[in-house]
Amino acid sequence: MINLYRANMKRITANFIFLGGCIIAFLATYVFTANVMGMTGRFENMGPDRRMFFISIAMMGFFTIFVPLYTNMEYRFGVIKNKIVAGYSQKQVYYSHLLGHLSALAIMMIFYLLGGILGGARDFWEIALLNIVMFFALCGYIATMMLISFRFLKIVALSISAFLILNVYYTGTMIGNALLSFVLKGAAKQVGVIIYNMTVFGQWFSGTGLADDYINPGRFLQMVISIVVALAMMLIATAGLDKRDLK
Repeated sequence: MINLYRANMKRITANFIFLGGCIIAFLATYVFTANVMGMTGRFENMGPDRRMFFISIAMMGFFTIFVPLYTNMEYRFGVIKNKIVAGYSQKQVYYSHLLGHLSALAIMMIFYLLGGILGGARDFWEIALLNIVMFFALCGYIATMMLISFRFLKIVALSISAFLILNVYYTGTMIGNALLSFVLKGAAKQVGVIIYNMTVFGQWFSGTGLADDYINPGRFLQMVISIVVALAMMLIATAGLDKRDLK
């Protein structure tokens, strides 16, 4: 599987969409963090550190597009089928793709961090902690995108599913805010906080300070929740995968 992973990384790092995404991650983060556009009011009052983290949600949008698109291209061009013919299992192909996308996330976050630091972010401990949390949250999200990418081979169905998940996550987080603030109490509220933090949006809102403090169960627990989500998505994605017939 190491050879599969290396081949995936070679193609990903040469992909113009990914390279463009890394450049945009650096430039957009720098522009927002340094407030190059001179925006005033609430945006200016956020300060460089919070502005930096605020723009990090754009990576979720990028991987909503890139993961399904890249994986589906591998199907359409017969790359994955050739790997199966060469003797690799579909699970090996899946894990090599997943590791490739998680590595791509790590690379993009380096560009993002450089943009933020050069833009004036200075609370390095808080930046590191928040972005480690965001990294694990995005790992769970990428694992979700990989689930549908290996289950929906038609590009139309895959695209609809990806953006439907994005909208469900966002809407669910908004509804969760209301439920946790006005409806849920006691043990139900504690369960609600865990569910709320199972999506990137939940952890992003708590990191930006746009959500109440009690919605954050603690940074360590947020990371644990994201790891559990990623593992669950991996188990679902690989269940019976090797028995599937590739046409």
